[in-house]
Amino acid sequence: MIEQVSRPSAGLRDYNYAHFRTKHFVADLARSVRGDGVPPGAEAPDFELPAATGEWVRLSALRGGPVVLHFGSGT
Repeated sequence: MIEQVSRPSAGLRDYNYAHFRTKHFVADLARSVRGDGVPPGAEAPDFELPAATGEWVRLSALRGGPVVLHFGSGT
């Protein structure tokens, strides 16, 4: 388990979003280490996101076919 982070790396200190904090990175890393989240093979909870077309799409509407979610940052 992650106990302490003494100082952020240069990359984290210079991250270009004002709202980003090292504590967010550390919290996310801790959740990953604990294995929090949906386990492999389990059904994901339903959610809604905007499509590239501007329409809103629910995950449940895509049931029965393959779904690829891509999250990233263009910075």
